[in-house]
Amino acid sequence: MKVSEIGEKGLIERIIEKSKTCSIYGFDNDNDLSNFATSIGDDSALTSIDIDDNSYLVTTTDMLIQSSHFPKGMTYFQMGYKSVVVNVSDLASMGADNIGFLLNIAIPKDMLLDDFDDLICGVIRACDNYNIPLIGGDTNESNEIIISGTAIGQVDKDKALMKYGFEKGDLVCISDELGYAALGFELLSLREKDQNLYQEKIDKINQIDPTIIDLALLKALKPEAKYEEGHILRDCNTAKNRVSATDITDGLASEFYEILNSDKKYESNSSNSYTKGIRIYED
Repeated sequence: MKVSEIGEKGLIERIIEKSKTCSIYGFDNDNDLSNFATSIGDDSALTSIDIDDNSYLVTTTDMLIQSSHFPKGMTYFQMGYKSVVVNVSDLASMGADNIGFLLNIAIPKDMLLDDFDDLICGVIRACDNYNIPLIGGDTNESNEIIISGTAIGQVDKDKALMKYGFEKGDLVCISDELGYAALGFELLSLREKDQNLYQEKIDKINQIDPTIIDLALLKALKPEAKYEEGHILRDCNTAKNRVSATDITDGLASEFYEILNSDKKYESNSSNSYTKGIRIYED
């Protein structure tokens, strides 16, 4: 059966039913949906949240397009999972607690219903893993899969992690090893285009370390958000010890550039500015 055979209403009903399998909607843990006055399927999600003058409501959105962001070999489940992770990652980089997730998805009309179900299961699994309820969204038709997620969170104003706020001499650190996801994407693309060249590259990498391949493919196909790390940094962020942070999903070099240009005191035309630069050391 294809998705076009049940229509938008039918797809929404399937999403609602599958969302009920998520433990945050049941009794598997101490969390519930008491903050939400409506369930998925209403015109809007009504949310009761305790935001005061000391807190920020944190919102972020990311759009993923099949031909650009989902490598060959990625399953529908992994596509759905990734659509949540990229948004939760942005909340984590701000030190925010998760509140809710909105899923907007455009799919081909001839997409198999089983494949659609797998994609939604990936979304639900990620929502469960990161304790963020799926509270609504929209569906539409497209020539390829397009997923736009919006994540909502909350953070105390004096604990929010921002790109600016650093000082000269501060230490810049990353929370994980880099390059594996990029290598995984390259390998998956190469496997699709040229099997001989793909195998040649695999053989060369295996001579260095046989574990690299599996790790690279895992990072490319099933990324995870640094949610706990974001909360640790948030808790370390005090008036005396300010912590800045940013998500580096788009690449380390580009984020270094954004960090340096996020604070006005680094502008080159400022009389009080000092030389821009981040010195990098290999561990």
